Amino acid sequence: MRVSSKASFIIAVILLGSSAFALEGATRFLKLHFRKEAVPLAQPLERLPSKMGPWVQVSIDAPLPEDFEHTLGTSQYVFRDYLDTRRLSSEVLDAFKDKSALERKDEFSKVQQQHPEAAISLALTYYTGLVDTVSHVPDRCYIADGYDVKSANNLTWSAGGRNLPVRFLSFQDASGFGRQNKNVAYLFQANGQYVADPIDVRRILANLFARYGYYAKVELLTVLPDDTKATGIMDDFLSSSMPEIEKVLPDWNQYKAKN
Repeated sequence: MRVSSKASFIIAVILLGSSAFALEGATRFLKLHFRKEAVPLAQPLERLPSKMGPWVQVSIDAPLPEDFEHTLGTSQYVFRDYLDTRRLSSEVLDAFKDKSALERKDEFSKVQQQHPEAAISLALTYYTGLVDTVSHVPDRCYIADGYDVKSANNLTWSAGGRNLPVRFLSFQDASGFGRQNKNVAYLFQANGQYVADPIDVRRILANLFARYGYYAKVELLTVLPDDTKATGIMDDFLSSSMPEIEKVLPDWNQYKAKN
């Protein structure tokens, strides 16, 4: 019995070793990549212009608290508030000058209430070197924050002549505190491709023939009560911002050639 058990153990070890060797050989021969190498940004996200078309930044870039950043899962991000100079007077814009970050946030909230068609918030986050699910999407985060989904649609926006897939959601407060309803839209650039579904992001990054991997999430927020007007304002903002956003994101063609 002892001899038989020892022989079985030796055979199992040999088979496992052979399988591991064969897998390693196949991986090298086929050039498979189970882990992705990180792709650096073309420029730091903070280089995103403060003025993009008629939209001007009125917030101040600042790092998140450490625990928030840990939850976000990346240290590469910008969260900004923009106003439309076509719809607001110079006096409204001048009110942000020489104000602290907190004072600017309060001022933006006032403009947001009075002129929701002229105010939009942008969240741009970047992840690289990972092959994992996209954990932070409004579909889950806003519900966890006490909102209900009033409507959800997958749309295609022209965004300045290009067709971009976008996930658009309208949220209403379910907490009982009377918070304002919100409209949110988001899309991803993953290894040079635009998608609006986190499952598609994972599919792209799970390509074993791709040596490198990254994705960026572009998320917009307005408080316009009319969904149709909200989509129009967001589409208008993307028309001005996407060319600038693409300048800070990687040029995937450079890395695609290295696979």
